[in-house]
Amino acid sequence: MKFKLGMRNIKSGIAVMLCCILGQYVIENLFFAVVACAISVQGTVKGSVKAGLGRVKGTMLGGLIGYLTVLIKPGDPILCGLGVMAVIYGCTALKSPGLVVSLVTFSAIHLGNIGTIDPAYYAIHRVIDTSMGVVFGVAVNCLFARPDYFENTMNEFIKMEKLSKEFIKLRIINNEHFDIEKYGLAFNKLESVYSKFLDELDFTKNNVNTDQLEESIGVCEQIYFHMKSIELLEKKLYLNKKNYKILKKFYKGEDFDWEIDDTKSPVFNFHLEKIIQKIDQLNSLNNFK
Repeated sequence: MKFKLGMRNIKSGIAVMLCCILGQYVIENLFFAVVACAISVQGTVKGSVKAGLGRVKGTMLGGLIGYLTVLIKPGDPILCGLGVMAVIYGCTALKSPGLVVSLVTFSAIHLGNIGTIDPAYYAIHRVIDTSMGVVFGVAVNCLFARPDYFENTMNEFIKMEKLSKEFIKLRIINNEHFDIEKYGLAFNKLESVYSKFLDELDFTKNNVNTDQLEESIGVCEQIYFHMKSIELLEKKLYLNKKNYKILKKFYKGEDFDWEIDDTKSPVFNFHLEKIIQKIDQLNSLNNFK
């Protein structure tokens, strides 16, 4: 097993440590604050805010419904069931990811697991404790070693261009097998990194033309489509003169183990020509950015 601490792991530890040290003066119950703090440290600042707010909303909803049921009849099984239904419905309606914490808060209040503490007091301070934990988590995630998702996105585009050229080199020049799934996995990673970049865009000062990035992603996707189309062609294939001249120009000194015929393999040559064009377009976009 390889042991490696990721940056998110490290930031979670720092956030919880600061929450315990500084929060003890304003937080009544560190347990709830620490849990909220750790959950709030996500891969992006937007993700942190979303996770944190979801937990706060869940705590508020569970506390409110728990308090209302206690006013009617504490510990009543029927009210407990109805309360759980209300909590689940409320979290779904609010699109809140804090369902578990909402149910825990409701159950603690309704079933009397808070001792002699006033239910309203418990609910209010539970929200305060959770909110303070979220503040520490989001603050640390925002201020400590945030990944440069723009640079990461650009690196992924460069990888896509290299893989596209590798396809031409192996599949066309050398007439060998190319693992097209490797390109697909790289494309999925590109989309994932780009999605994180978009999440971070509102929290950075980067003045980036996202239209060009979207265009580059579209080019990579089209290359993938043409690659898969070529891989579906199982019969003997032939290069036309146009593609042969283009490849000879870019790969001087390479031996081509292909037969040249303009009348055969029109589908193959169409997709190959498109891949070559898209690689040039991707190269131009990468250099321009």
